[in-house]
Amino acid sequence: MKILEEKLWKLLSRIFKASGLELNNPRACYRSAFKEGWIQNIDVWNDILHSRNATAHVYNEEDYEQIQDRIVSQYVHEIEALLENIQKEVIDRDVWN
Repeated sequence: MKILEEKLWKLLSRIFKASGLELNNPRACYRSAFKEGWIQNIDVWNDILHSRNATAHVYNEEDYEQIQDRIVSQYVHEIEALLENIQKEVIDRDVWN
């Protein structure tokens, strides 16, 4: 989870940097993606950040299972939707060139 989330916000950072916007943290990247309409539910992305940070401090099976359940039930769909929007709005439009 941590690696995927880190790659996502860094990808967003590069996309926004190409358009002249310097964003160097995940929360700012997700807010900007929300403003662009690439993310529909910013609360889920805030929860993704919280879960990512919490995984460093998970010491029992119950907490781990709760995070795992959220990954499967909510996060996968949101991540897929973001990647589809990046594909449609950035890659297909060749914004980087």
